[in-house]
Amino acid sequence: MRPKGKPRVIVSIVLAVLIAAILSVSLLLSDTEPETILPVSENTELSVVSEGTSVFISADERSDMLITKHPSRQLDIEKEGDSISIHTKGRGILEIALPSYLRLQDIDIETTNGDIAAERTMSDTLSLLSGSGSMLVSEVSSGKITAETESGNIIMTDTTSSETEISNSTGFIRAIGVLGENVNATAGSGAVYLVPIGTGRVSVTTESGDIDIIAGERSLYWNTETGKTDLFGEKAGNSGGTGNATVSITTCSGDIKISK
Repeated sequence: MRPKGKPRVIVSIVLAVLIAAILSVSLLLSDTEPETILPVSENTELSVVSEGTSVFISADERSDMLITKHPSRQLDIEKEGDSISIHTKGRGILEIALPSYLRLQDIDIETTNGDIAAERTMSDTLSLLSGSGSMLVSEVSSGKITAETESGNIIMTDTTSSETEISNSTGFIRAIGVLGENVNATAGSGAVYLVPIGTGRVSVTTESGDIDIIAGERSLYWNTETGKTDLFGEKAGNSGGTGNATVSITTCSGDIKISK
């Protein structure tokens, strides 16, 4: 069996470094703009559109939404009923703190080239989309999680969702401790490292990157064009799967390795 502790430690260190980098950049920027406080409920639909601004959303011991803009050229906030729309433009960071006890209806964040970090939030759906920014998703609980970027890296850890969709064109994907019925990861030219939890289905596809999966009782499907695929499980059954799980493998020119 392949050791599982070391990869998790490495990813935790990477997460800490990324979070520290985001906060350090915010402190190095000029004076913070006045904060905005808005009421939220379980019916709240939060939408953020960013042109160049990085978005950092997290949960805190509070009863409302706290919006803090570190300098950028523009910040517009509109609230109509349960819908909150935020538009920001220019280099900077937008921080949004939500109540840690509250599960929002929808969280939708879209950036052109800014990074996105989501931590400890709860929502029925979480949708993250970026043109060229990287993403960090940690300790998030949602009915459906979608994380998509064209040329950035995606790191996901300790998340819970019925359905998880992760995709990028260039850049690596690292998903550790992803719990859910269906986990789908698609990468263009980057490697995929996946440690799923539970008994749902896992599907991984990459064009030229390697795929590394550490799985227990899972149904697995992966497709690699020119990369190399490794599967590590607690045990390998007679059918080549892990326990009662099923394994489907397709490759054009990549190597495939299945290990106990």
